[in-house]
Amino acid sequence: MIRLRLCGIKATMGLGSCLAGLLLPGDVILLSGDLGAGKTTLVKAIASGLGIDERMVTSPSFAIIHEYRGGRLPFCHADLYRLGDRGDIAETCLVEYMDGKWVVVVEWGEYLDDELKTEALKITLEWLDEEVRDTMIEDGGQWGARLHGLESCIKNTQKKDKD
Repeated sequence: MIRLRLCGIKATMGLGSCLAGLLLPGDVILLSGDLGAGKTTLVKAIASGLGIDERMVTSPSFAIIHEYRGGRLPFCHADLYRLGDRGDIAETCLVEYMDGKWVVVVEWGEYLDDELKTEALKITLEWLDEEVRDTMIEDGGQWGARLHGLESCIKNTQKKDKD
């Protein structure tokens, strides 16, 4: 598990860039946190790190799923907020993106069925104030050594930002 404090959008963008550099086809990332905690900002940073224009990335709150191609990997961004914990995930077709070819990032990942969460990287963003988020990153089992690489990348990014 990695715990860190993100101070400002630049730090969130750094985390997203680090994540993007380590992503493989089939990876699933589940994002949790209150409204305004920075989940969509982190998704934009991941997309940018994959070579997708972050200006094209918007929250799919009403569409539930947005897909992006043209980057290093095909990218699916889902937002389950409107479904809540009683939503029917099957109706969203989200499972079809979990075929091992796509990178899937799910906002409000806690609403995903338990069997779909087991291998996912789980990231929780806790709002502290306008600029600061406490962040917890938990490996669902698939990341292994990549989690250490992520931690090193984050430390290097934060060090560069201080210099």
